[in-house]
Amino acid sequence: MAFRDIIGQERAIRALKKIVDREEVPHAFLFSGLPGIGKKTVAFSFAKVINCLNRVDNDCCEGCSACTRANTGNYPDLLLIETSEQFIGIDAIRSIEEELNFPPLEGRKRITIIDDAQKMTDEAANALLKTLEEPPSNNLIILICPEPAMLLPTVVSRTCHLRFQPLTERAVKDILVSRQFLDDKNAELIARVSSGSVDRALSYLESQYINRRELVKKRILEIFTCDINRLFEIAKEWGSEADFLLDDIDLLKMWWRDLIVYNLSSNREVVLDVETTGMLKEHLGKTSYVSLMKNYRLFDTIYNDLMRRINRQMAMERLVLGLRESINEKDSRSTL
Repeated sequence: MAFRDIIGQERAIRALKKIVDREEVPHAFLFSGLPGIGKKTVAFSFAKVINCLNRVDNDCCEGCSACTRANTGNYPDLLLIETSEQFIGIDAIRSIEEELNFPPLEGRKRITIIDDAQKMTDEAANALLKTLEEPPSNNLIILICPEPAMLLPTVVSRTCHLRFQPLTERAVKDILVSRQFLDDKNAELIARVSSGSVDRALSYLESQYINRRELVKKRILEIFTCDINRLFEIAKEWGSEADFLLDDIDLLKMWWRDLIVYNLSSNREVVLDVETTGMLKEHLGKTSYVSLMKNYRLFDTIYNDLMRRINRQMAMERLVLGLRESINEKDSRSTL
């Protein structure tokens, strides 16, 4: 992917294009910011720009041999270190140090990208530090991590730090529509609750967020109106859906957070799920701030109980009873 094809992160891309234009590429970068906002994508594109044979407007052409081989993972002067394991050990760092002792095979620079650099053990980080202190010529190292504080200060001080901002809701929506083929309505809904992270948006898709959202809404409406026998049937049904319970509680927390924030500010702009908040307001009526906070704390308690593997059905019985109780609570001091 070229810079021009990346949705969002315009500020970071402008800064990198200026560096390329001035031919002032430092020996090391630190790309920091929330997971899933495009840091690795930009790093990979930047690496291609540096070694592209036919740059256009300080961007890669995507057609030359350097670009096409980089896209297939077969370019010798582009190294990527990433792991699904808990740590990046010293052996991984030593392997790139051996490569760095030699000049690039084909490109202007050899680029090494270390994703999730915060996973480096202290031993690995100190080994990398030696390379950063005496950087070999024609090499560029790009470290990627959420926060600089997660790395050794001595490592951070020897890099050029570029902070990436969360994506806008519009950018996340456009990515979901163009690359996940999601319809506008659902893409907008997921983008609004993803906190500017494509990774988080994709996790919502994988967790069947849209379908679960509708099911949980339906259950809440039934909890507000059904008889006591049906109430316990709902708790039993819900408790049997172990794979979804934690995500469902997160949904409830988000909706009650919306109710609380709207209760305090009456500002729709700060509401994440406008449609559901409107539905809940209609059914809860003049529910007090105190009652809303009581439910929010209940969700927290039940979430923690589920994490501790306490009986799921009993936990969901507490949940439905707490929600049912809230329907009749009034407080004239603070109303919706």
